[in-house]
Amino acid sequence: MKFKFGTAVILSSSLLISQSGVYANANDSSENNKTQTENTSKSIDFKEAQEMSPNELTNLLTEEDLTLHNKVEDDESTESVPRIKETYQDVNAYINKHNIKPSPITQDARMKDLPKYDYKSDKFIGVIIHETANSNSSIDSEIKYMYENYESAFVHAYAGSNKIVQTASSDYLAWGAGAKANPYFYQIELARSNTFDQFAKSVNNQAYLTAKMLKQNGLKPSLADNNSEGKGTVISHNAVSKNYGGTDHTDPISYFSQWGYDMNQFYNLVQKHYDQMNETSENNAISGTIYKVAKGDTLYNISNRSGVSIANIKKLNNLKSNNVAIGQTLKLK
Repeated sequence: MKFKFGTAVILSSSLLISQSGVYANANDSSENNKTQTENTSKSIDFKEAQEMSPNELTNLLTEEDLTLHNKVEDDESTESVPRIKETYQDVNAYINKHNIKPSPITQDARMKDLPKYDYKSDKFIGVIIHETANSNSSIDSEIKYMYENYESAFVHAYAGSNKIVQTASSDYLAWGAGAKANPYFYQIELARSNTFDQFAKSVNNQAYLTAKMLKQNGLKPSLADNNSEGKGTVISHNAVSKNYGGTDHTDPISYFSQWGYDMNQFYNLVQKHYDQMNETSENNAISGTIYKVAKGDTLYNISNRSGVSIANIKKLNNLKSNNVAIGQTLKLK
């Protein structure tokens, strides 16, 4: 993986905590080791930001914002795109036919050392879809490179065929899509696969995490790639380049096409996972004034099932992070 900052190009033992952060038993993150003296300019209202066009959003960024967040992950492939020599199966149909389930979500402990810059929109208003553009690198190698070069660029998460790894806190922005989009979006990289089955599993994992993060912020899926104004909560890096600027990347379009896939199909897969999460939430509603955290719980799904906002749950229980532990008793009122 390579990272870009301005015109410079910098070449880039994953330590994973199984089920931490997203699931119960997560470790608290400590403050960044380096003193951070700058931050994004004053945030705008989250709900108002959701209604704004890319042009309106970028016009709200100050010169200082644009300078500070002018970082792009170099996921543009230098490899020629091979012609598809066979007609692949429909990816989404294959996922359904084989009942492919998402991999568990893990968090990498090294995220505590990353910069912590606020979103311009207070919280992210959508998810950017990337791919790593490196067919010869594993997901673990990509993550290792990212942490070694995070001052040039980093993203929130990586999805592979057998794992989903969150690499940066969703509470803060990441540097993967240029100065104009970084302040507004959660960003997920897709590690490349060598077989159709691996691709199906990896894109299923990326779509699942996309749906999960949208639900975290109460966002409904909508595809920016097909919107005339570029508005939407699911957006490719390619659509970021076209509608926000600050980057000229076109991923994951070419890589998807190698497998007979496109952003419309990906969006349909995100919608499927999103709808299934809604059904699960409705069937597991939480009532009462207290709740005991069970295996697999997250602060988000407890909030969604109880109808109590994450902010209120944290306030009622004096929580300093979104981490919860199995057996922990939470006040809900």
